[in-house]
Amino acid sequence: MIKIKNLSHMYKNRSEEALRNISLHVKKGESVVIIGSSGSGKSTLLKCINRLIEPRTGKIFIEGEDIVNCHEKKAEKIRGKVSMIFQNFNLIERNTVIDNVLNGRLKYMSTVRTILGRFSREDYRVARENLKRVGLEENAEDRVSSLSGGQKQRVAIARALSQRPDIILADEPVSNLDPKLMKEVMDLLKKICDEKGITLVTSLHFLDFAKRYGSRIIGMKNGTIVFDGKPVDLTEKDIVDIYGKTEDWYLYGKTGF
Repeated sequence: MIKIKNLSHMYKNRSEEALRNISLHVKKGESVVIIGSSGSGKSTLLKCINRLIEPRTGKIFIEGEDIVNCHEKKAEKIRGKVSMIFQNFNLIERNTVIDNVLNGRLKYMSTVRTILGRFSREDYRVARENLKRVGLEENAEDRVSSLSGGQKQRVAIARALSQRPDIILADEPVSNLDPKLMKEVMDLLKKICDEKGITLVTSLHFLDFAKRYGSRIIGMKNGTIVFDGKPVDLTEKDIVDIYGKTEDWYLYGKTGF
């Protein structure tokens, strides 16, 4: 489903690479969780997969198609298979819930319809179906600004599902939520992806969350992969290798959530 070869990236005005020679394969239907301290490269990796960030070197294949070394029109088509969910929700706060979810249907619209904002009956049907799926059918006409953090992330999930993706990339999707909502949102996201056979790649901080929701864990440190395996295979030494014996190790790895 996702195949990465020798991927590297360096941000401008930085002396160290954010990603260093990453190679990774993700199979269809897997639930992969990426863990690591802040600055380890988790978010950069996810954004490179969807080409929201242009990698410096390397190749990324989505269902066999190279999303890096192709023209923009082709990249947009490939990107249509991949939805993203962000830590800060990335919603238009002044707009209604249904309007935000309809944005997940843009890939199915012509340029003219997109400019005019003319969504079809099918678009509305899909959007409302996904709002029902995340438990927000009654909030369709509410402004996003009036919602709680947990509700906003549910809107973001509904928007992602409306794209009908093969892959969902979730960049620390529960970091801004309280403990109860963290579990509720992750339970919902994992259940939907399992039911629909969607490949899920999520970055998370807390180790016990990674073990609970990942069939596979990728541990990153300083832009490299230092662990790749099943949750049961993760040892105390691996945890130290990922986090180092720092505050992050005590907060996210040793003591856990």
